[in-house]
Formats: sequence, C-alpha cells, structure tokens
Amino acid sequence: MICRLITTASPLRLPGAALLLFSVLTAIHAAPAQEKTSENDARLAKSLERFPAADADKDGVLTDSEAKAYARKAVGEKWKELTSRLGKGPTPTLQDERYGPHERNVLDFYRADADKPTPVLIYFHGGGFVAGDKRGGGKTLLCRQCLEAGISVVSANYRFVRPGRGDKPGVSFPAPMLDGGRVVQFVRSKADAWNVDPERIALCGGSAGACMSIWLATHDDLADPESEDPIAKQSTRISAVVAYGGQTVLDPKVILEHIGGNPSIHPSLQPFFGVGSIDELQSPEKQKLVHEASATTHVTKDDPPLYLRYGGKLAGTPLPPRTPIGISIHHAMFGKLIKDKYDELGLPCHLVYSGKPGELDEPAFLKKHFGAD
Repeated sequence: MICRLITTASPLRLPGAALLLFSVLTAIHAAPAQEKTSENDARLAKSLERFPAADADKDGVLTDSEAKAYARKAVGEKWKELTSRLGKGPTPTLQDERYGPHERNVLDFYRADADKPTPVLIYFHGGGFVAGDKRGGGKTLLCRQCLEAGISVVSANYRFVRPGRGDKPGVSFPAPMLDGGRVVQFVRSKADAWNVDPERIALCGGSAGACMSIWLATHDDLADPESEDPIAKQSTRISAVVAYGGQTVLDPKVILEHIGGNPSIHPSLQPFFGVGSIDELQSPEKQKLVHEASATTHVTKDDPPLYLRYGGKLAGTPLPPRTPIGISIHHAMFGKLIKDKYDELGLPCHLVYSGKPGELDEPAFLKKHFGAD
C-alpha cells in the first residue's frame, strides 16, 4: 500500500522539542537585537521548563544561543534519522526527459511494474518558485510507496521566477504554472510508450508545488486544439490533487485579511508577479494578474477532488505581523478558503490540519479517485 503517501513531500516534520524551539527562535530572530533569556522572555522560560536539556551550562537560565544550539542539534538528529530511514531512492526509468524548450523543462519518470496501464502521480517540488529540484529527498518515500502500489511517478522541474538579467528577460507568472500544465500534457502524450493511463493522472506537491497543483486542478483546460504541436493539443485536466501547505490565493489583500502575518507576504511574491513592490499589485492591470494566479477564482463544478494537508492549526487568524513567514504562508486558512468554494458546489475537498485528522488518508483518497489497486 502507499503507506502515508507523500508525507515527506511536505516540509520536514520535526520532533516536538525542535518544533517548539524553532517557533521560539524565529520570534527571537524577528525581534530587535537584544539579549533574551528565560529570565526576561516568557517563551524561553516555557521552553526551559519543558526542555531542561537545552540549558547547556546547567546554570538554570536558557539563553537564545543555547536554544538555537539545541534546536540545530535536534534538527540534525532528525535529518539523520529521516535520511537513514529513506535510504537511496528508486532509480528513474527515464532521467532528465525533456518536456519543453527551457533549461528547467526536464522530468524523471519512474515506471511501475504492471501489465496494464497504470495511474501516474506527478510531483512538483517546493521552494517558493525560486529554488528546489525534482531529485529532492522529499519524494523518496513517496516514489517507493507509489511504485509498490502500482502507481507510476513523474517528478518535474519547472522555471523559477526571477527578474531579467543582462539581455535575458525576466520570468514571472504564469511561466511556472504553464510548465506544470505542459508536464501533464507531455505525460499524457506518452501514455502508450510509458504504459500509463491518460485518464488517471493526479498531481502532488509541497508549498509552491502544491500551489501549482491546486491552480492546475481548478484552471480551465490549457489545451490548444489549433496548435501545430501535438503535445499542446493534450488536455491538462487531471483526476485529483494531494497538496501540502499549498497557497490557494495570491492576492495580498485577501491574504492579509483572512490569514494576516508579515505585510510583505513572502519574498517570492514580487518576482512571481514581476513587480518591484507589493503596492504595484494594486493597479488594475496587476489585479487581473493576481486574480488569474489565485486558484480560488477558478473553482467550477467540473474541478477534481482535493486533499489538502497543513501542518498548523486553523486558528489565530489574522496572524500578527511579526509571525514568521514560514508559518503564515503555509497556514491552514489557505485550505479553508478553497474548501468553502468547493463546499458551495458540492465538490469533494478534504482539509486536514493539526487537531483535525482526515476522514481518510492519502492512499485511500487516491484509490477512491483514480482507482489505484
């Protein structure tokens, strides 16, 4: 079975000690530079009470430097445990297969051993649309579990957003999303050669990859029946999506109203839209772009089922401005915003977050929606 499918596609799940200390550290880092200890900071005092081993010199006072060192050690131990457990991932059947003309238009294909055409899960890595790679370790467990379940896997790179450099033009939205759509079309065009079922294609991703997956799921078909390119004629419609920490709306006004957090939203937002400041997104022209980039604006009755998982709780919004961006940009409220749209149309959308376990897990969800054995 696909045991706990794709959990490693989401951000690294840390042990309780490291998770709490990381929240302390990010708050400390965001605050003005000053000496903080458990004697003058309530959160450090709480950490000392729960994790006395963090007090390295055993003087009964937890400093921010001791907390950082303890958190780094906890993360390192967790990483070693994770990489040891995952081991070396499966070898791609096809590696660096080119699906488009751009440098990062490459994918890896992992063929499931089956006599009949298999379902296929396409994985898009995270990284804020500015970093990441299809060979990232986050998909190792995913790939192995899918293959064991008779599901083929594709892991794809896509263009990063960045300003123009020298004589090279900048890359911004919708370039990454169009690359994602092209991956779906390319895989569909390879159905016979790769022994995959073109009617059973699902998408998966974490963070930016989740955002892309949800956008493709709700957007109208990107197929161009008039194109001379046979791949471009293929449909981009898919069967289901499993997404981790995905953003469903990219309008700063909506995000700050419903989620809150840092007014800058995320460092990638400006290059994503090709602007020099958040204020530029208020112009009518850019508002059309923001509208087009938000999956919530595209939801219609024919959209596929969603399985959305978030690491935090659906609470505390709007978040204060000093909230770490890594928390606000992956908040469960993003999931609720699109689930409300899905619920209005009677579409299946499973929203899972801390304190609310799923009614079914990812393997059951995929099995239900594209018939994986």
